[in-house]
Amino acid sequence: MKDKICQILGNNIKKIRKSKKITQNELAEKIGIEVKSLSLVETGKGFMSSKTLEKLSFILNTPVKNFFEEPNSNDSDTLYREIVDNLNIIKSDSLKLNTVNLVIKSLL
Repeated sequence: MKDKICQILGNNIKKIRKSKKITQNELAEKIGIEVKSLSLVETGKGFMSSKTLEKLSFILNTPVKNFFEEPNSNDSDTLYREIVDNLNIIKSDSLKLNTVNLVIKSLL
């Protein structure tokens, strides 16, 4: 169970960090941990203290609970946030955005 929680936490932190265009080096410095520690967390091989999670929440402007949400939840708010986060990751790639737009239009 711990491994699954670590994996979810790591995946969510990485996804949110990338959507905000923050590097691992920048984020690690802002929350006061080593880059290697952040890398271990993002790969699901490490965990962080509640104090560090609070700093992370503040820096990323994201509620702590969002770091522990399982992907592909059926909750529409969660799915919407995940879609927006993913769109932020690819927003500078017009080809990918066009493809996503075509898929969305085909669903409507």
